[in-house]
Amino acid sequence: MKKLSLQILSWVAGSRASFSMDGCRKLNAMLSLAAVAPTAFQAPALPARHVQAHSSGVQMMAKSKSLPWAEEPAHLTGMVGNAGFDPLGLSTPQNINWMREAEIKHGRMCMLAWSGYVMVDLGYTFPGAKYEGVSSFDAHDAAVSYELFLLLLWVGTFETIGFSQIYGMTEGSGRAPGDFSFDPLKCLNGPKADFYKEAELQHCRLAMLAFSGVVTQSAIGHAAFPYV
Repeated sequence: MKKLSLQILSWVAGSRASFSMDGCRKLNAMLSLAAVAPTAFQAPALPARHVQAHSSGVQMMAKSKSLPWAEEPAHLTGMVGNAGFDPLGLSTPQNINWMREAEIKHGRMCMLAWSGYVMVDLGYTFPGAKYEGVSSFDAHDAAVSYELFLLLLWVGTFETIGFSQIYGMTEGSGRAPGDFSFDPLKCLNGPKADFYKEAELQHCRLAMLAFSGVVTQSAIGHAAFPYV
């Protein structure tokens, strides 16, 4: 480009003051070539339709409801009970169903555990002199030799029965986490199915905190209901 411009300037400088018609045509041709040369090595522009489609594919991640300063993990969007809370990044698109299964299972166990814990401390125990006067906090040591062994067998049996369904879920069977087709009151067949699912999940989360709380209070010396 620079060499071409110098040639034009030298030709103009060496020409006479009055140009002939032929000289004017040559000058116009060289100026046209100089104007086209810079664009000869530029890449062709993308069609407007392609650029628009590409830009529309970029989406901003939603903000977390529970942590407004953080972004909500995309794989949590649309899940029942989602509040965008995963500050440690434990869940992934690959393990989210397994994590939800664990959350629901632990929550259901804690709902039963909290109810049983409080009932024993209110005086409702198994019949027999062995269980009279035993608090929930001391029940482990009192039942560790026999009753806990039977409980372990029961838990192991139910875990074995449910393993095939949970494993199939992780392999893409389509089963929803926590679904064992147990709905005797038909709460999940009506229009309020999502409401009941979210209500159960909220109670599960609350029960995990509540059971941890009553055990902690009992351990620090407040073994009688209401543990304060």
